[in-house]
Amino acid sequence: MTQERPSDVGFCVVDSNADLIAETMIRRLRETAIAMERDVNRLHRGRRSFTLNELAQIDLERTIRRLSYMVETLRGVQEAQRQTAYLEAAE
Repeated sequence: MTQERPSDVGFCVVDSNADLIAETMIRRLRETAIAMERDVNRLHRGRRSFTLNELAQIDLERTIRRLSYMVETLRGVQEAQRQTAYLEAAE
């Protein structure tokens, strides 16, 4: 089974940049997740101190759905990488 080239799917301009781009994206996601975790923890600690208005609750639900989608997408990438290594070893 042949693997698609990163440039063929619009991931990068030059295939040799694929690892660099992926590492940069992963680092940015990790840094953002750390900052978000602090704010989420603050929100969690104060959850009984205030009531969110209806718009804020809708935004919270949308954000949860979006983050869930991102998690599933990253899991899909991880699984594809595992299968690629397995297929390369089998060849």
